[in-house]
Order: sequence, then C-alpha cells, then structure tokens
Amino acid sequence: MSRRTKLAFLASLFLLCLACAGLQVHRLRARNLTKPTELFDVIWHQVAAFRADDYAGAYQQVSMGFQERFNIEAFTDLIHSDYPPVRYAERIEFGAVQWDGQCAVVPVYFFLPEGEVVPCFYSFIHEEGSWKIDGVRVQKRWPPGRRLGGLRT
Repeated sequence: MSRRTKLAFLASLFLLCLACAGLQVHRLRARNLTKPTELFDVIWHQVAAFRADDYAGAYQQVSMGFQERFNIEAFTDLIHSDYPPVRYAERIEFGAVQWDGQCAVVPVYFFLPEGEVVPCFYSFIHEEGSWKIDGVRVQKRWPPGRRLGGLRT
C-alpha cells in the first residue's frame, strides 16, 4: 500500500470520527436543551384538565400514537377506570427524568388524601416540536406512611 493510500485512509477514518463526535454532541445538546420542567408542565396540564373534567384538554397532551390506540371516549373511560388517583391526589412529586433521544420517562408520585402513594411512570415522546405523553404505567400503591427516598429539609 502506498504512502498516499495510507494517508487517505487515515484521513477518512479521522473524518468519520469527527462526524460521529459531532453527531453525539448534537444529540447531547438536544437532550440538554429540554428542561425537566417542560415535561412536568405537560403532566400538570393534564392533571389540571382531569380535575376540571376537561377530557378533551387532557387528550391534547397525549401523543399521536396514543390517540391512534384510544379515541377520546376510550381515553375518558380509561381515566375513570384505571387512573382515578391522578384526579384526587393532594400532592404530586416528580422523580429524575431518564432521557433516551426523542423519548423520556418521568417517575411521578401521587399522594392521596388517605396517605397512600401511587407511583407512575410517564413515557414521553417529542413530536411536532413539543413533548407528548405516550403512555403511563401505574404501579402498586404504597401504604400510608411510606416515605420516598432522598433528603427533606
């Protein structure tokens, strides 16, 4: 292999590495441009809509994929049957956001009047320039008195 071929090969590898590094930086910047509060605001808007019995408003916070699986009537039935704690929570706390490109997962803790806590995992997708709820996994209720980890001041 000639010296010129070797240099061309090394230059090509170097450019490939630069392109990959640039792509990674772009992905990290895109993720860091979104503040967790943007996701929290979507949840707050949906919870406020639930509390006001504004299911059309709550439905606007979900992704197109979710809307393809559930029409507004099925969505309303789902909320009444599977998610009543969301409507009646006295307090809501958010956990650390887990990012994966154009997707994110937010742990949310709904504190009920009886002292129980309902942990949920909200899945988000970034579509059409905004974050939309793509699904919610409701976990088993925690009994009254169980504390979340972390420090309280």
